[in-house]
Amino acid sequence: MRAARIAPVVLLSCLASAIPFAGAQTPDTAQGSLVVRVVLVGGDLSLKPLPRQPFTIVPDAGGEAVETRTDFEGSFTLTLAPGSYRLRSQQPVTFEGMEYSWDVPFAIREGGPTRLDLSNDNATTRAAAAAGAPAEAELYRRLSPGVFKVIADNGHGSGFLFAREGLILTNHHVIADATFIAVLVDTRSKHRAVVLSEDPARDIAVLRVHPDVVSDRPVMELAQDAPGSPAASVGEKVLAIGSPLNTDTILTMGLVSKVEADSILSDVNINPGNSGGPLFNASGKVIGINTYGLGGEGGQGISGIVRIHRAGPTIEAARAKLAQGSPPESRKLPVEDPWRFDPAGLRDLALQRSPEPRDYHVEAGKLDVYFVTPVVLAGSVVESEREAAKGRAKRRKEKTSDEEQKPGQRFYEWQKDTENFRPVLRIFVRPETKASVASALIGAPKYSFKTDFDRMELKRAERVVEPIHPARIKQVVHIEGAASMKDIGYYGYYEYPPEAFEGGGSITLTLWEQGLPEPVVLSLKPELVERIRGDFAPYYSRSGSAAD
Repeated sequence: MRAARIAPVVLLSCLASAIPFAGAQTPDTAQGSLVVRVVLVGGDLSLKPLPRQPFTIVPDAGGEAVETRTDFEGSFTLTLAPGSYRLRSQQPVTFEGMEYSWDVPFAIREGGPTRLDLSNDNATTRAAAAAGAPAEAELYRRLSPGVFKVIADNGHGSGFLFAREGLILTNHHVIADATFIAVLVDTRSKHRAVVLSEDPARDIAVLRVHPDVVSDRPVMELAQDAPGSPAASVGEKVLAIGSPLNTDTILTMGLVSKVEADSILSDVNINPGNSGGPLFNASGKVIGINTYGLGGEGGQGISGIVRIHRAGPTIEAARAKLAQGSPPESRKLPVEDPWRFDPAGLRDLALQRSPEPRDYHVEAGKLDVYFVTPVVLAGSVVESEREAAKGRAKRRKEKTSDEEQKPGQRFYEWQKDTENFRPVLRIFVRPETKASVASALIGAPKYSFKTDFDRMELKRAERVVEPIHPARIKQVVHIEGAASMKDIGYYGYYEYPPEAFEGGGSITLTLWEQGLPEPVVLSLKPELVERIRGDFAPYYSRSGSAAD
């Protein structure tokens, strides 16, 4: 959203009757022409033409983009074939404490001129960096809006925009075996993504989102990199941007420790969730894709980064497929409310309600279903400390004190993870296991899953509730011993907003097993529904949240 300003006044016109600019060429009758003038209006209403500004012309129907620059009067004229295009800035312009960039659609008519005035009004703006800010801070401010959290069934990683067509580069392992992929463009904007091309051996994948959802985001420039001509050198400063652990986009910095044929080793700090994010050099060009960590016990360890040249074939394959299908829809997907449970309040609620996991469990044929609220999570930690205190009292043959029964160190460690305070209802669906009759008879039971989870659907008052996160997760089990299990199963993990249980209306949960056409339909008992509602009471009565 553009920052509000009292001035400047707007200059925007696409009037065919405007006076031609000096130097305009006479177009071919089979083609058309684009005539552009770029002028910013100052707070005192003075006009500032922008000379030597680079722009890219991108045809909507695909094809090669055209690069050009304004002349010393802030104008340019270009002959183009008839069709629809977009005019995009290659770099922002700083003026009176603001940065301006443009991404403007236009159409070329056969034999006629199309005139565009680029000004404050049709620009995307943001505050410019403060004077004297470190170069790294400026790079982060400029580039981080083009780095996103990539969400898949098994968790999340990072990815970055490298083409205006909505192409995002990430690691393959971030989206491997995923049935659901989304990109969190910002905390309130999550959109569907699809895999356009992938290379598991190189751990590279290219995702595609609708171009409209990233039209105002910076496109990352890939460094010139080849096996024998690396874009990085030992000792060079590098920057990593990504969304590790449970954070949103953050910056870490380090030095290149070693450059290998296909990878870069660095002391830059990357963690789970950083995978797929960009590694930048000091010029802001992407030299690699942050992928893995090495060691770390007793120290930070070393990070492994896939060199950017390794992504070349996957990028080429993605571009070849662009014209073969439509991008995913641009509509926003549900996101969680930014409000969070207060740790002390959640602890007190767990002590008050004493949630028992069995009271949140239901059976659905060969599937076990567990409803997990933040109170249930807190209750498990509180109860474990209570049981430990009772064990100590039994050993010492004395009564536990009130002080010993209060949540202590374990709860303190647990509350450091903000994941536990998110206002979401988690529904786990786990396939039951069974032992073969023959193995049980000989006293060495061999277990296997009875079925596999496929999908679920939650309805409130006969209306489907769209999940925040729908996941079908692959579980590989390899246990040897007196009792063994070697199998691969699939279980469900869906997250829903608390609003699904707020107020009245019956609630049903429909579950499908893989390969079976007929689902299991559960009508949730009123006592279970009320129990879940009670756990989210602080959320329903919250104040100052984004939903208010």
